[in-house]
Amino acid sequence: MAIPEGFEGLLFSCECFSARRDGYSDPWASVSKNKLINDGTREEILNLVAHGAKTISQLAAALELSAASIHSHVSEMLGSELLREPVDWEKKHPAERYYEPNFPVVKADEGVEFELLCREMAKRVADLFEKNSPRLERAFNNTGLADRGWVFSDLAQYLYAKTQRTARELLEQRGALPQRREHKDGAKWIFWAEEPKADKDN
Repeated sequence: MAIPEGFEGLLFSCECFSARRDGYSDPWASVSKNKLINDGTREEILNLVAHGAKTISQLAAALELSAASIHSHVSEMLGSELLREPVDWEKKHPAERYYEPNFPVVKADEGVEFELLCREMAKRVADLFEKNSPRLERAFNNTGLADRGWVFSDLAQYLYAKTQRTARELLEQRGALPQRREHKDGAKWIFWAEEPKADKDN
């Protein structure tokens, strides 16, 4: 049975699940969709270089893998622009090649600087979503979703995600947020990472 003519395909909760379309969910989804960090070794490489630029031999020793294996991973990560060669290290160590993440890594103490303000803004968003939940539920009751066996809570995460993504699109249009950047391999993404807080309970 063929897909109906003119039907472009479902928009899943994350475009990283789709082989058809992209650019409709989150600006980092292409990292997953294009399998740029698709195994534990690449993740561990990023974990290591996040604490300071490393050479292939240093990475191989730390991960107890062959230099050839690490070289293969590093080459692909350079091609996808997940890694870069830091200019300052190149000047200090011209005979060796060092690698570091090609995206911001927020250190734990740096994250603390943003924590209070982000929590304040998050509370406002949460309060606004709760305040408008009755209106959203009335809108839900005007659809055929209940007839198909779904309840409002089944759609709550979808509605929050739709609100959040629409807000991001507005901020991108206003220039307050950057849009996805196309990388050397053709994938478009914005990416970052952060160190976990020392006290995971907070």
